[in-house]
Amino acid sequence: MQAALLVAAGVLALVYGSNAGATIAATSLRVHGGRPWLALVALGSAVAVAPLVLGTAVASTVAHELVPSGDDPGEDRLVFLAAVVAALVVTGVLSRWGQPTRLTLALIAGIAGGGLGAGQAMGWSAIGRVLALVAVAPFVGLALAAALHRLSAAWRVSPGAVRRWHVGSYALLCLAFGSNDAQKLLAIVAVASAPGAATVDPVLWQLLLCGGLFTLGAVLGLARMERTVNRGILAVRGLDAVTTQTTTAVVMLASSGVGSPVGMAQTLSGSLVGAGLARGRGKVRWEYAGRVALAWALTVPASVVVAGCVAWGAGLVAG
Repeated sequence: MQAALLVAAGVLALVYGSNAGATIAATSLRVHGGRPWLALVALGSAVAVAPLVLGTAVASTVAHELVPSGDDPGEDRLVFLAAVVAALVVTGVLSRWGQPTRLTLALIAGIAGGGLGAGQAMGWSAIGRVLALVAVAPFVGLALAAALHRLSAAWRVSPGAVRRWHVGSYALLCLAFGSNDAQKLLAIVAVASAPGAATVDPVLWQLLLCGGLFTLGAVLGLARMERTVNRGILAVRGLDAVTTQTTTAVVMLASSGVGSPVGMAQTLSGSLVGAGLARGRGKVRWEYAGRVALAWALTVPASVVVAGCVAWGAGLVAG
């Protein structure tokens, strides 16, 4: 079970990098002068370094509060393995249907489903808190991005200032991502390696594994995301990119402060809608935004069901 969970975590890191990592890098390239290799290196480095700088509170929440460690490490690993399988299956199916995918939401829902299928004691209050923050974060990002975009437009921020702002906003977003959403990868590796520990401690090989595989996935997915980023919620311009990056980073850092993961993709989507509204309602592609909302609604129940079935079936085979 340990080896299977480590392999599953590696696959999840690659897939997550090809989606979320490539999306972050591709969005940053909408600012004139952005360099793809530098954006990818900065993001991958933050995945490995941020836990050392800002701590591993989010990873500890995912690893030990959502599924309180029991007497049998195999049961904990089974719950997380079922959750990872469900996240990959559900997001893969949604992607084939042309729906936006949300791995973080699928993983958290999958943990709940895996616990139900395995008959494991779960931290339901922690799961409810995390899902509530995941749901609220996009709307907070929307409000902050709309306000910041309007303020920046009123100040007539120059293109040169936008490029300088982008350096700081992208660095802040990378740091926030590594301190929050990316730590679900570290949590899974930690459960596979030391499921009975009370907290997740930053271990060098685990950080390098997560950061390296995530970066590789981002490299593989960047070309695809560069082609599709402008067909999403908003045709992103320079000011849109820096305002959405800044507000998304603020929301994620605030969530990291309370030790709760939020989905980067969901929060960034909300911030993009806010930036679009600041430019005018007609700038937002509402059809795509509706597809995002539908994907969120489908992801939770589907992930619970798939993870529950995987955990239940594996329990039968093992029993």
